[in-house]
Amino acid sequence: MSTSESNSDNRPESKLRSGPLLMAGAVAAFTLMVACVKIAREELDAIEVMWWRSLIGVPLVALVARGRWRPTEHKLIGIRALLGFGAMGCFFTAAKGLNLADLSLISRLQPVLVALVAPLLLGAGERSTTRIWIATAGGLIGCAVLLQPSVEFGNHWGLWALGAAVFSALAHTTVRALGASEHPTTVVLWFQLWVALISVVWLLVRDGAPPAIPPSRLWLVLAGTGVFASIGQWLMTEAYRRDKAARVAAASYVGPLWALMLDVAIFTVWPKTHVWFGGALIIISGLLVVWAPRGPKESLRGE
Repeated sequence: MSTSESNSDNRPESKLRSGPLLMAGAVAAFTLMVACVKIAREELDAIEVMWWRSLIGVPLVALVARGRWRPTEHKLIGIRALLGFGAMGCFFTAAKGLNLADLSLISRLQPVLVALVAPLLLGAGERSTTRIWIATAGGLIGCAVLLQPSVEFGNHWGLWALGAAVFSALAHTTVRALGASEHPTTVVLWFQLWVALISVVWLLVRDGAPPAIPPSRLWLVLAGTGVFASIGQWLMTEAYRRDKAARVAAASYVGPLWALMLDVAIFTVWPKTHVWFGGALIIISGLLVVWAPRGPKESLRGE
């Protein structure tokens, strides 16, 4: 995988970086999506939710794409879809047994993995700065504080969340690579199409029948899943197009803010003490990246 040198930025130094800020918005959308998923998972399994999420998202993204439907990197699009499917399947499975704060915080191991993997797959231009490594190290320690009770008591939902982080790190690295040649809406559209196809084939093989129409009480929730997922995917893809993979991924550490608020507001679940300590460290680490300075000649692509 490789990224091309383009879009040089000759603007004056700026403290706020658009890539990490877009990622923070994407995480907010994904957190709302997970809230919908958690409700839907009370009656539907993970693959069924993935199918309806993609089925609703495809026409929404197609409308925004405005003819930008043909990708140039077909193989990389397919790899991104398979990795994303694995990440989504693990994540949706974990959503059944974890509250939003725990699920979101465990998933924050993903930026650490992105910082390690991106330079190996995309080249030296993706190497992390000292500031990014400080932020990712702080996030890793915070996640360890959060995850330790789950590991100690053998919580398999936490292991599913860890699997999602691994798949997600690889998927996000491919998104960064695709930013060199593909428009964000093209990447999102084909990801949604691939997930819809894989999900329906999975259900046909497993159940011998197409997905059943869900109860009407879940329609609004499933619609929210598709809408918030599409918004989050677009913001995330655009974010990776503008900045280094490690920096953008690290910005997702602000996600626990949204998860904590939604857990309290929707599910009336107050985080335990270890979640507060680990979460505080993770959030501080994320803010270090969002307010990172940019030199006058640094590329928006981070190269």
